[in-house]
Amino acid sequence: MKMNINKLIIAVDRIHASKLDGYKKIGVTRVNVSNSIGWKNIPVKVPARLNISYKSVDGVRLCTAKLVFHTCEEIVDFERQVYRCKTAEGFYMLIGSDTRPYPITTVNDTHPDNMTDSQLSEVSVDYTTPTHIPYIIYNNV
Repeated sequence: MKMNINKLIIAVDRIHASKLDGYKKIGVTRVNVSNSIGWKNIPVKVPARLNISYKSVDGVRLCTAKLVFHTCEEIVDFERQVYRCKTAEGFYMLIGSDTRPYPITTVNDTHPDNMTDSQLSEVSVDYTTPTHIPYIIYNNV
């Protein structure tokens, strides 16, 4: 039986990795975090793009996530940020963790030469880890 899964990313939030309270791995594809975390919402042009790929390098399995979104918000503090992506189905995925390696954020501001071109900043988040990109399960810490 084939299932239809809506993989659109409709919201992106972020927080400094040190504030990721209650972080605990639950199995291979889930993490538990506190539901009291003060995520900072980033206004994004919907949908954002999230590519996840897996590969093996010298016998070590690596997962790479690349999140790309466009925003009108000026993003200046992007060191050691962790990102939460909300899917159209209401699930949350976590890009990053409370320890190294941290996601690498790149902000590209474009000043177009055409009035009809986008003036939004493009933000690219790259994250490589030996674990899966997990879904978030909230606890009551």
